[in-house]
Amino acid sequence: MLKRLMATLALGIGTAFAGPADDLQQRLSGYESARAEFSQFALSSDGDRAEESTGYFYVARPDRFRWVTEQPFVQEIVSDGESIWIHDPDLDQVTRRPSDAQGNSAPALILNGQINELQQQFSITRIDENEPGIALFELRPLNPEGNTFARIRLLFEQERLTELSMEDSLGQRSMLVLHDLEYNPELPQDIFEFNLPPGADLIEDPGF
Repeated sequence: MLKRLMATLALGIGTAFAGPADDLQQRLSGYESARAEFSQFALSSDGDRAEESTGYFYVARPDRFRWVTEQPFVQEIVSDGESIWIHDPDLDQVTRRPSDAQGNSAPALILNGQINELQQQFSITRIDENEPGIALFELRPLNPEGNTFARIRLLFEQERLTELSMEDSLGQRSMLVLHDLEYNPELPQDIFEFNLPPGADLIEDPGF
């Protein structure tokens, strides 16, 4: 589940709606690029962390990102706007997929700020009771039987997204925690380019 989440991350611009959806859209827009370090982990039934991974990422609207996992295994995922490249150095293998292969994945829609599409799948509520400096949103599927996720929560602190937690239809939970999030950083022009490592096996999605 964690690897699927990493492959879906990108940024875009959504459409504003009234109420909590409008509030959420405003928080997910207003910047063209971002970078941060992250901790990502699954949660056991008693709330303990498991399968923890750490790394960093760069993103730029509407569809470019570089997501690097450093621990416990090395993996790099790059979107150049046309293709998504998934590089597993331990396997000396690269998988290439169309950039639209992430489809309507809920985490991708959230980080893209695509509230219109989210509202077609989820109800959006704010549940923090207006605690100062904190905004907590909860998404519940409109059609539970046809959705991978049973619940998604987004935590904002001082207007910045700091946590994204998800629970799937089987009760499995995972969380993404962002550290030192920076909006509109100055990024190298080639940061979203991917060059196939010499000797690496290339596996191409049937969509190409």
